Amino acid sequence: MTILTLQKAIQTVLGRTGLNKLEKREKRIVLVGGVFLICFTLFHLAVSPLLTSRQQTQKALIQKKKDITQIRQLQEEYQNLQGQALDIQNRLQKRSPSFTLFSFIEEQATKAEVKQRINSMTPSTSEGEGVMQESRVDLKLEQISLRQLVAFLQQVESTDDAVVIKRISIQENSKAEGVLDAVMQIITFTKKS
Repeated sequence: MTILTLQKAIQTVLGRTGLNKLEKREKRIVLVGGVFLICFTLFHLAVSPLLTSRQQTQKALIQKKKDITQIRQLQEEYQNLQGQALDIQNRLQKRSPSFTLFSFIEEQATKAEVKQRINSMTPSTSEGEGVMQESRVDLKLEQISLRQLVAFLQQVESTDDAVVIKRISIQENSKAEGVLDAVMQIITFTKKS
């Protein structure tokens, strides 16, 4: 298209719309309005969606970074737990094959001189996933001194034998002054039969 045909086309459009009859000032106002309309349309059709898309991408990127950080923390926690499980399994393998939690607690109660204060000992096991099961003894001690209780707790909680006190409840004995009653749940893990 040549410049001459372009000028003719513009003159035709101006003639049909009546814009050629406008004064110079009015033509400028219409031109500025037209440019504004074109810019406004371009902004809403091209620039605005790009900006919105960029903001959404940035938000998604920030969320993904948070997710990656959380995954790394969970991975670290999982590796720590795996290490602890391996450590417990190693301890369990070193333990005597004839080990039972019930007899272990009786032996420790004898050493701590509290065997005569045992009111009840109830053994149980709970099946879990994998090759291990939880072996548990619910124990109730009555009219025991604080010194005896501490000695017994130190004897029972054995890292070598992987024995831990899961729950404990201590209260003053209602019949005798200066002595305690203790109810505890002692656990260890054993291989499933």
